Amino acid sequence: MENVRNLILAIALSLLVVIGWQALFPPPKPPASAPSKHEAPASSQPAPSASAAASAPPGTTPSASAAWKPSKRTWALENEVVRVLVDERGWIVRAELKRYRQTLDPNSPPVAYVNLAPTGHGLYLNAGVLGHRRAEPFHVLAHTKRELRLESRLDDGRKWLRTVWLSKEGQGYVVYTEDRIKGGAGLVAYHQVVERNPDRKKDTFYEHIGPIALVGGHVLQVDYDELDKQGAKSARTKGGWIGIMNRYFIAALVLDPRKEHELYFKATDHTYQAGVLDRGTSEGDDAVFHAFAYLGPKSIPVLETMGVELERSVDFGWFAFLAKPIHAFLLWLYRYVPNYGVDIILLVVLIKLLFFYPSYRSYVSMAGMRKLQPELERLRAKFGDDRQRLAEEMMKLYRKHKVNPLGGCLPIAIQIPVFFALYKVLLVSIEMRHAPFLGWIRDLSAPDPYYVLPVLMGASMYLQQKMNPKPPDPAQAKLMQLMPAVFTIMFLFFPSGLVLYWFTNNLLSIAQQWLVFKKMGV
Repeated sequence: MENVRNLILAIALSLLVVIGWQALFPPPKPPASAPSKHEAPASSQPAPSASAAASAPPGTTPSASAAWKPSKRTWALENEVVRVLVDERGWIVRAELKRYRQTLDPNSPPVAYVNLAPTGHGLYLNAGVLGHRRAEPFHVLAHTKRELRLESRLDDGRKWLRTVWLSKEGQGYVVYTEDRIKGGAGLVAYHQVVERNPDRKKDTFYEHIGPIALVGGHVLQVDYDELDKQGAKSARTKGGWIGIMNRYFIAALVLDPRKEHELYFKATDHTYQAGVLDRGTSEGDDAVFHAFAYLGPKSIPVLETMGVELERSVDFGWFAFLAKPIHAFLLWLYRYVPNYGVDIILLVVLIKLLFFYPSYRSYVSMAGMRKLQPELERLRAKFGDDRQRLAEEMMKLYRKHKVNPLGGCLPIAIQIPVFFALYKVLLVSIEMRHAPFLGWIRDLSAPDPYYVLPVLMGASMYLQQKMNPKPPDPAQAKLMQLMPAVFTIMFLFFPSGLVLYWFTNNLLSIAQQWLVFKKMGV
């Protein structure tokens, strides 16, 4: 029974090793072959459902030159939080988020998650009409700071009017579009988010990066590898949303909750699409298609204002039942103590207060075990060759002195789920991105650049280990001696906020344990 505590520690260490291994040795990135200049891009045509594909007219794929040739003209739309660029193809090719910087330098450029670069990684939004090409570039009819009206023609001569505008206030990260095809009643359009050459190694077992959707009330995460194998994936849903995301930002098409939609994911030549087929509405002989996209941070307070469960794109993992209240508590506490490092320390203090009495009883049991060490050594010397008799005598000794050998497991058992919940909070919460603590720790979501906190954490773990009863098995004792060193190495690469949590928890545990031991004369 004394081995249970060591088993719990071994499980925790195993989980940490798995996460650390994934972080240090990610799966190899497949070589990205550049698309041939004679190939049509995957982004030009969605993957409709079987019914839509059967009715779609031929010739729906634009020429390669129309898709890959850099656009000569762009027009900017801007509000208080975002600056959007629309090119002469009608594509949204860039969205700069004014409140988020690329690096810790306050003068660094703003984050542009939506950004169609000439080479390498790119992400953009486009739209089209199934069975038709755009015959000419869009030209401007009207342009203001927040609204852009464009005109072009389809290959059959019908006029295509496109309006793009931004919200003036409130949901500032939303981009609205209206497409009107004159005389096009009955046509089917598509809207899609397209990503080229993604960094596939960032999509791991503990963090999803890439295509995602809310389908029928359930979050659907689609892996790049899955799309590579299947080529396409489709679904039908009423309401919801679909898009592509990374750790902190998302580009998502928000769907009308009153209508049923055909969604699709598609992969072709290192290009991935997440889109929706739109049958629109008819106004006389015209076909009218409305869409709006969220292009911004995965900030739960911001996403909740959308009212479409877009906040569910923030994945808190297996321990979401703990991670969500921890995240909400930290956000609430930040309003009064605007330093997330201090807030993490206060979180540890609160957790220690909540579990003060169970921890106290655990340390009492551990103190009792320390007192019994001479007796336990005598029993091992006497019955060392008879494992069954030794276990029986040890249990008699525990009952006689009213000591619970499992009592010391509770503090460790409490820490493990909270540890992993906080790990996810620090990993995926945009509020923790570039959040400073003090001195050299300028980003709680990144490792300590000088490894000070991991070393202090390892030292505190070593001290705490010295206070605990010695394991009966010599092999286990040696393993336990290695634990502080192994954990220190692992924590070198963990978010500094997580190391701060563990170090603070160790200090408070040492203080409480020392007081209990002193009271009991150990």
